[in-house]
Amino acid sequence: MLFRSNSLVEAISSYPYVSSSYRVTFFNEEGYFMTNEAYNRPYNYIYRLPEGSLEQYDWIRTAQNNYGKEILLPVSEQILPNTETAGFSLARSVRNPGNVVGFLAVQLTGENLSSLLSVGELYGIDIMISRDGEMIYKSGNFPLGEEARVIDMDSLIPSLRGDYLVTTICKEDSHIQVTAVMAVETVLKEQRTDFILIGIIGLSVTLLTLAMICIFAHKMSAPLILFTRKMQDTTVQNLTEDSDDRKKTPFHEVQLLYDEFFRMRRRLEQMMENEIALTTLQTKERLHYLQAQINPHFLYNTLNMIGIMGADSGDQRIYNSCRMLSAVLKYAITEKESNTATFGEEFHNTEMYLNLMKLRFEDNLEYVTECDPAIRELRTLRITLQPFVENIFEHAFDAEHTKLEILVKGYMREGRWCLIIRDNGAGMPDRELCAMKGEIDRRIRQAAILETPVREDTHIGLRNTLIRMSLFYGDTFRYSMDNVSGGGFQVILEGGTERDARDSGKQA
Repeated sequence: MLFRSNSLVEAISSYPYVSSSYRVTFFNEEGYFMTNEAYNRPYNYIYRLPEGSLEQYDWIRTAQNNYGKEILLPVSEQILPNTETAGFSLARSVRNPGNVVGFLAVQLTGENLSSLLSVGELYGIDIMISRDGEMIYKSGNFPLGEEARVIDMDSLIPSLRGDYLVTTICKEDSHIQVTAVMAVETVLKEQRTDFILIGIIGLSVTLLTLAMICIFAHKMSAPLILFTRKMQDTTVQNLTEDSDDRKKTPFHEVQLLYDEFFRMRRRLEQMMENEIALTTLQTKERLHYLQAQINPHFLYNTLNMIGIMGADSGDQRIYNSCRMLSAVLKYAITEKESNTATFGEEFHNTEMYLNLMKLRFEDNLEYVTECDPAIRELRTLRITLQPFVENIFEHAFDAEHTKLEILVKGYMREGRWCLIIRDNGAGMPDRELCAMKGEIDRRIRQAAILETPVREDTHIGLRNTLIRMSLFYGDTFRYSMDNVSGGGFQVILEGGTERDARDSGKQA
């Protein structure tokens, strides 16, 4: 019978073959045949296949009885009528509702089929496509005989694993299984090539890295060698010399070394100057006590003679005064060669001096001295307390303040020694006190850097004592001088131990 359904004819004839990768074919059991590939050429809806030509296609009987289910046909040139090219074909029966009116097949052919089946050739991979154990397609070098059509995949894959790398995947909804194999020898050959290439690249990178390290090390070591020579050539004479070698190095780290080295030289120079300044001040103070012309032994003998004469005449006060004055002068001038003394010795000397003042002022003077045992054996500069006590008698008495009370106290606080010298006298005018503080701070800075020498006419007093202590204790030394709100004057001295003073000097 002829194709009486114009809709089917129009659908197939309108399917554009030139823009599609698929060939659509329809035929019925009577042999009427049509395809979109050559519609209105040799084939159309009135063309009939030769009689008996459909009997060679076994799949037709399967399609007649499977109620319109799709059948995946093997890749072959003889799988569809009037087909001269191999391709993947999908066929099914067309039913009206109870009868089979024909068979419809869609075939993938041409360049797209070739591209699909030749994907593995680029990598030396052979593929096989099967469905439910029946081979649909295999590439030319796939290790399977040409006559094999039905395959036992469970035994085939293990048998290939010795000489081939095998991978397989099966799409569950279509039962299509794709198996890809690659010869182990091919893999090893390609890996050897890759390993050689990687080795060459790695060796090149290593050589290049070593060359860069050598160049960088040379550039880095040259300024370090120059810096080392600079350190070796440093002497006392060239401590203050500057150098432009820092500008020659391109490395920031080496520049930091140069900066720290020159800062260390300046600190070392300042430490030496401080030591010289301290020694100079101490020497001048001892000379000032000698009054530059007086022989100490002559002075002691004279005082002793006056004391003995007072005792012979029955005046014990003269004897005690001469004895205490002799002891004070001996402590300040000739006792021991060291420039330091313990706080205990300083307090004893101060008590002797206050006893002398007590003989003079009698009931108008009261004093208390307290020395904490924790600081009694700590060493400090000689003649540190007495100048501050002497200063009290210069400003404390006036018409309104005729009776004087003095406190001299030493104790340890938070690992640092602390001295307090306080009186209840008239105090100092604020303007004079402010000027004196400014002068002391300026003189301390000048003495520390030796900008100006100590004047010959400067007597030992507050200024020189504070300068000496600042140089001796360094950054650990603190002082304050203020009028007391309730009346009087107070000096507070505070510093670290002798070891702290040395450490401070090293860090300065």
